[in-house]
Amino acid sequence: MSSPEWIDFQPHKQDLGSVLGDLEADIMKTIWTIKEGDVKSIHNELNKERKAAVTTVATVLDRLNSKGLVERTLVKSAGVRYVYSPAMTRRQFESTVVSNVFKGLLESFGESAINYLAETTGIEDQQQLEELKKRLEKLKE
Repeated sequence: MSSPEWIDFQPHKQDLGSVLGDLEADIMKTIWTIKEGDVKSIHNELNKERKAAVTTVATVLDRLNSKGLVERTLVKSAGVRYVYSPAMTRRQFESTVVSNVFKGLLESFGESAINYLAETTGIEDQQQLEELKKRLEKLKE
């Protein structure tokens, strides 16, 4: 399974910003909070924490939709508009990031990554440690 295109892990950044742009991260937090909304309602909620133009929010929502992070439904009542909702929960998002970052570390740094993960677990039982290393090797494949 290939890594989703939106995962570009930047460990020096905090929270969602480590894989998303700052505004994308704030919009995702907003959508997870309100569950669903049109551009205007998402913009209104977002503006409680940070200022952004409505057109900018619409553009970022379109980008998040193309990345598969939000879903949108065309609603034709009281005009035509899109209603956006999260495509995954925050927990699913975080799990996807962690899984792909670990796989990337294992693919790029193999034995060093495995040794680091095994050494930092605090497992002192040698048999359990070897079992962990075997499982990490399988992940690498």
